[in-house]
Amino acid sequence: YGSQVSFTTSPALSLATVTTASVSTFTSTTALLGGNVTSDGNATVTERGVCYSTSPNPTTVNNKTVIGSGTGIFSTTVTGLAANTTYYVKAYAINSQGTSYGSQVSFTTSPALSLATVTTAAVSTFTSTTALLGGNVTNDGNAAVTERGVCYSTSQNPTTANNKTVIGSGTG
Repeated sequence: YGSQVSFTTSPALSLATVTTASVSTFTSTTALLGGNVTSDGNATVTERGVCYSTSPNPTTVNNKTVIGSGTGIFSTTVTGLAANTTYYVKAYAINSQGTSYGSQVSFTTSPALSLATVTTAAVSTFTSTTALLGGNVTNDGNAAVTERGVCYSTSQNPTTANNKTVIGSGTG
């Protein structure tokens, strides 16, 4: 027999392990998306990020946002989303063994915001020094109406910069 020598084999290579972060911060057109590469599978993670779609089970073929490389937590704000739309998201990581995906999460963007819709009631009850004024907020524009009332002036087209009377909040 010859002299004994020893060696250690390289660790087995596998896909990276990645988790998808829940989506809790979003608006009608943006969302904070991310994940965490918890293991590189003994091969360098060359790309990581999120992929998303309006259809379930998105892959990197769909919309994707690259958010660096390596292991660890990552996130970014994605813009240009459609309002009031459900999106499906998966974090992904790429190493020499291929692409791995985190579990799918979903969220629905907020409805688009707009100005409230309001009508002015006709003035039918008045005297020489008083008038009954009012209106109706019929749509809040997908945002809370924090103040409602009437504005008036001796000139045409009064605004809240003129005289105004606050009559509550909300719709109605």
